Amino acid sequence: MSIPPIIRLHAYLDESGQDTLGLLFVVGAVVIDREEREELLEQLEALEMRSRKGRVKWSRARFTYRQNYVSDLANVTRLSGCLFIARYNETKAYNEMTADAAARAIQAKAEGDYRVRVVVDGLTAGEKRRFVRTLRGLNVRPDDVRGAREQSDAFIRLADALCGLVRDAEDKQSWAIQALSRLCRRGLVTDL
Repeated sequence: MSIPPIIRLHAYLDESGQDTLGLLFVVGAVVIDREEREELLEQLEALEMRSRKGRVKWSRARFTYRQNYVSDLANVTRLSGCLFIARYNETKAYNEMTADAAARAIQAKAEGDYRVRVVVDGLTAGEKRRFVRTLRGLNVRPDDVRGAREQSDAFIRLADALCGLVRDAEDKQSWAIQALSRLCRRGLVTDL
């Protein structure tokens, strides 16, 4: 009997909503196979250029560039089952909710034995210990956890875009509601 291979994953997370003082907190997660990382990275960077969104945060991108980005994102079928969003209401436990969303996204993507590297936007060294402790309490044992900056990686920028899209949909922007619904129907985004 052969032993199934160990799945190696990368998980990228960003959050939004601290400005609402806990009213709405959103976490966007991108969980991919390490083997597909370079190819997907090229696709995402090309998508950022085509849409003209570029490497800027969602909140700083022009409205039409955001729409173009999301519209083009719907055609990146290799991301099916890789994008996750989680919404939390009435909580200021931001670090714990980010870890909860990470655990749920990783467990939804992983099949069998896996190893995972987790990259979280803006995670400080002080927050890292608590984050890892929370992840382990949720039965996720990461190989590595790192903090990142939004401009540093297309996957972090994608997680930021997911958060921004959810926030726009929560603000009743009809285009965002339709776009998010379309991404979910196509199996690209899973609402945790």
